[in-house]
Amino acid sequence: MLTFDLVVKYVLNTSNIESITLIPQFLDFYLTKNTGIALSLFSSSGSLTQIFLTITIFVALMFLVYTFYTTKDKIQKIGLTLVLSGGFGNFLERLFFGSVTDYLHLRIGTNSLFVFNLADFFITLGAIIIILVWLRDGKST
Repeated sequence: MLTFDLVVKYVLNTSNIESITLIPQFLDFYLTKNTGIALSLFSSSGSLTQIFLTITIFVALMFLVYTFYTTKDKIQKIGLTLVLSGGFGNFLERLFFGSVTDYLHLRIGTNSLFVFNLADFFITLGAIIIILVWLRDGKST
């Protein structure tokens, strides 16, 4: 998953592709750079904030790696694998290029929701799985 995400971003960044409608009124291909985090938060912040964000993301990823190795729940490991794959994909791109490539533009008709990438999708799907595991475990105790 990590390799696939990085390859997709590399191909998109080295190609001359215009905006393309993938699903009319719902999903477009739209290449953009995001220097912030989710939903472009902190994208207009200074260098010091960007360094702080990068360090914070790294620490969070290390915590998730630790959690992956200490958990025995196979479903939670699947969720953590998705979050880590997406997280490291975005982290490596941010570390080496200063921004993350986003390319999927979600919208409803003419209302723009957000632009994201495959790594973001992996992170979101993994987080949902982890939350469902937590809810399952909380109900069984």
